[in-house]
Formats: sequence, structure tokens, C-alpha cells
Amino acid sequence: MEEINNSEVDRTISDFWPSIALVGSIFGVIIFALGLVFGYMQIQSEPTGAIFSPMMFSGVIVCLVVAFAGIMAIWHYTREVTPFIKLGQGALIGFLTGAVLVIVSTVLNELWHVIDPEYTQKVIDSTVAGLEAMDLPEDTKNTMIDATVESMRSEQSIFSQILYGIPMYGILNLITGLIGVKIFGKKEDEETF
Repeated sequence: MEEINNSEVDRTISDFWPSIALVGSIFGVIIFALGLVFGYMQIQSEPTGAIFSPMMFSGVIVCLVVAFAGIMAIWHYTREVTPFIKLGQGALIGFLTGAVLVIVSTVLNELWHVIDPEYTQKVIDSTVAGLEAMDLPEDTKNTMIDATVESMRSEQSIFSQILYGIPMYGILNLITGLIGVKIFGKKEDEETF
């Protein structure tokens, strides 16, 4: 019987799922925990009127952390399944990892609202108090407060978390998945020792 070279076998989506599910779940838990940390930091902060608040930093930090999910999924796949991976496969793994982490973090967010039903309102109240302490004209301040409250309330629905999260984090991880292929993947014509 002729031995089939591992690089010649076309992989199916079922080969990708262990890496996607594991890394997506881990990063979903991480961004959920980061969101809680920054949310409670915002709740505990004094309204100083400063432009920067813990919630403003949370978006930047979460995006930076999430960007590594695609790379880590590729790393896991190349270690556990095969080091031979194509760019399109890396893009798919990255995108689906982003989708899984959004779904996991959304489910955890909804469970947290059962544990602390006042959480969202406390974050909104703290953010509004910080905006009210700013030294701005009253009409500008009111416009900022209304826009912030509306934005924070709309971001809390399951539908909006998934609708905006999957494309945003999916595309981010699609890009980092491509980077991961270039870092960890091997071409079929490369010799492995």
C-alpha cells in the first residue's frame, strides 16, 4: 500500500474545528473577563471629568488581545493537525475563531446579567457621571451623554453583540490568521526534519 504524504491530503473543515473551538472559547472567556474588569473599574472610578476612562481603554485592550486569537488558532492547528496549511484555510480558521469567541463572550455576558442584573445600569451611570463632570458647554455635554447612553444600551442586546461582533472580530482574526499561516505554516515543498 502506498503511503500518503500528509501534505498531499486535503483537509476538511472538521479538521479545523478543534483549534477553532478551543482557541475561540479561551479568547471568548478572556475578553469577557477583561470587559468585566474594565466595567467594574468604571463603576468604582470617581467622576473626574477626564477624557479617558476605564471603558475607553477597554475597547483598545480587548481589540489587541482578540487580534492574537487568529494567530493562536493557526499555531494550535499547525502543532496538532499538520504544519502544512494554505492561506485560504488560515483565513477560514481565523474568521471562525473570531465568530466562536464572540458567541462565547456573548453567552457569558448574558449569564453575567443574571448574576448582576444592575451591572449595565451601573456602568452607564458611572460613565454619565464622568461626562457630567467634564468642563464642556451644556449642549455639547448633553449630546455626548445621550449618544453614550444610547450606544451602551444598544450594545447590550444579544443580537447587536453578535451582529457587530462577528464581522468585526471575524475579519480581524481573518487577517491575523493569514499572518499566522506565514509564521507557523510550512509550504509543501519545504523539507521538514
